[in-house]
Amino acid sequence: MPTRSYCLVPLGWLVAFGMYMVQACFLMKFLEEHAATHSNLYWIGVGLYLALALAVLIVLCKSKHGYAETDDQVWWVWKFWFLYILLYVISVGIIFGEVFDKLKNTETYGPNFLKAILCIAPALLVLVLQLVISPAYRRSVLSLSVIAALNLFDGIEMLEIVLMQGEREDFDLDDSVEKWIIAFACLSFVVTSLGLARNKFDGGNTVDERSNSKAVCLGLCEVLFTNVPFLVLRIYVWLDCGYEASIFIAKNILSLVIGFVEFGIACECCTCE
Repeated sequence: MPTRSYCLVPLGWLVAFGMYMVQACFLMKFLEEHAATHSNLYWIGVGLYLALALAVLIVLCKSKHGYAETDDQVWWVWKFWFLYILLYVISVGIIFGEVFDKLKNTETYGPNFLKAILCIAPALLVLVLQLVISPAYRRSVLSLSVIAALNLFDGIEMLEIVLMQGEREDFDLDDSVEKWIIAFACLSFVVTSLGLARNKFDGGNTVDERSNSKAVCLGLCEVLFTNVPFLVLRIYVWLDCGYEASIFIAKNILSLVIGFVEFGIACECCTCE
């Protein structure tokens, strides 16, 4: 069984906790600075983020080796990550609903700083999963976490389209398109996180996709509620505003093809005698 370097594990936790709290504090800082009606939520929000981190540490300390080994234990990892994503989505929703149009590039807490803070989430996903799941699954966990992180980056890049309005004078989105982009970006964060639960940990050193209807539905949701709307919105913004995103358009098309193939295999639609 693969082992982990115990001198690096505390460092990894320190880095992860530092990134986590930096993100929590600055997301709340954006609300305090620019959303007067939500300024009182600063300490409430930071407290919720901190309470979630403490809950994760308590559960891990109660486990035998300090990490999840069985499939049931890994389910707790997905539950905690989903709670984090809900806090993340609520923060993003409020910021992009009331704050983003007040951000200026000349300010310290401007659009570029906001993008950097949002990008902590994918990095946390890759790092935390390596820390909280047994090293027996190291390679498989790294693979699935990187794919999920790329999907999170995909959603953040969609939000960047909204932020671009303050950087370019010739770039202006319709209010309805703007709202659809924010809504589908937030939905993609949730769907991507739910998609992690498709993976089954068999107690050995392999990770497989669950062969049941729930796993198939989760895979289909990833396709229909992430890549399809992102592809449509990116093509529309490209044609209407001249914002080119050819790399992410290609990524969405490739993800659609792979997603439908996986769906066909899971449903045994493409089998022959």
